[in-house]
Amino acid sequence: MSDIIGHNEPLVKIACNYCKHKKFSMKNIICKAFPNGIPKEIYSGSNQHQKPLPNQGNNIVFEPKKK
Repeated sequence: MSDIIGHNEPLVKIACNYCKHKKFSMKNIICKAFPNGIPKEIYSGSNQHQKPLPNQGNNIVFEPKKK
């Protein structure tokens, strides 16, 4: 039962939702690691961002939010 009603894509855990580096602005989601936008491979959940991406320009990776 991994489907959402009306969709056939499986539910995935997206690292960004639990990361301390993600912030919201009035227009979009901002990340310290990706000031020009979060790459689709990370925001789609296919990459949990445990290591910096090639050409990322910094070493910021997923770190869980403090509760």
